[in-house]
Amino acid sequence: MGMPIQNINPILSEIENGQEKLLKLLISIASIPSPTGQEQKKIQFLKEKFQKYGIKNVTIDSIGNCIIQIPSKSTNKKKKTILAVAHVDTACNPGEKVSITEDEKYIYGHGICDNSAGVTGLLTTIALIKKHHLEFPHNLIFGFTVGEEGLGAKRGMKQIIKDYGKHIDAVINVESHHIGRVTNQAIGQYRSMLSIKTKTGGHSFRDFGKPNANVILSQIISDFSHFKLPQVKGKTTWNVGQIKGEGSVNAIPIDASCLFEIRSENNGYLQKAKEELESILANYRKQYADVDINASTTAENPAINFPSDHKIYKLTIKVQKQLGIAPKFTAGNTDADVSLANGIPTVSIGTSEGWNTHSLNEYIEKKSLPLGVRQVFMVICTFASSF
Repeated sequence: MGMPIQNINPILSEIENGQEKLLKLLISIASIPSPTGQEQKKIQFLKEKFQKYGIKNVTIDSIGNCIIQIPSKSTNKKKKTILAVAHVDTACNPGEKVSITEDEKYIYGHGICDNSAGVTGLLTTIALIKKHHLEFPHNLIFGFTVGEEGLGAKRGMKQIIKDYGKHIDAVINVESHHIGRVTNQAIGQYRSMLSIKTKTGGHSFRDFGKPNANVILSQIISDFSHFKLPQVKGKTTWNVGQIKGEGSVNAIPIDASCLFEIRSENNGYLQKAKEELESILANYRKQYADVDINASTTAENPAINFPSDHKIYKLTIKVQKQLGIAPKFTAGNTDADVSLANGIPTVSIGTSEGWNTHSLNEYIEKKSLPLGVRQVFMVICTFASSF
């Protein structure tokens, strides 16, 4: 059983010649706002699409992921299960409406690349499998996940691995940009909410000298910024986002907070950066004994490097070369972090060429999408046929 890979060439031509249809689908997906935590309109859109395709095994799981199962009809007891996923949430909140514009070469709009391109690739693959009655020797599970970005902490993928992980033999994580990426490394990551609560506050003139939450938080950030991050055996970075502080121009603020992140390709470096942060916080706790200074961890995962000579990467690269794509091993933080951390062979691939991701000024190159979708379709068919 199973379809020889060479027999999918007419379908690959169908994808290549269907750029207008793909771009229309891409825009319809990106037009639905889906910031992390608010993905259900897009999930419902996808569910209705699959129902129109006549696909019956469509469910919404307990956390909000859309799951499609295509079991193999093979009687081989050694048949495997391949999971293909694409996250539906976006890193920024575009408001009630996504502003999408285009010119001859590009389409512009938040989420148009990350990850509407990946969702388009996965949705199109499922539609083509159904349309052409394709059957494979291995089982396929498709997941459209919620909560991949930011404080979502990959909760959608974590739920899928919790529900199906024991049966999954390989994972294809379909991401947005860089066609040719072969991501086999998860970047180590530490995310926390830094919060300062002074309890007292007061009048800016009369009570001057009392602890100021905004000032203390600013000093902590400034002190860490002078820490020289180790970079010799792996890149290490840090970032501060969503700084919030209360108080008017004449009132000493009681509360202040920010989101704080450290990433590193080296677990030792990640630990050193965390220790530096903890040391700085300890110093300020001594200096301000009556002030609550906290770092609440929101996400943490180690750096993982899966062997680049594993079969999963060899098959991926073989497909890319057949399509004239130049492969490049990369590191990243995606839903793949979860399956890699659970020891499941996982590859992340890109579906387009896009830029300014994680911003409201995101855009994608139109002509790149058909090639990216052909890659997604062919990688999934290859894994389902011969993993």
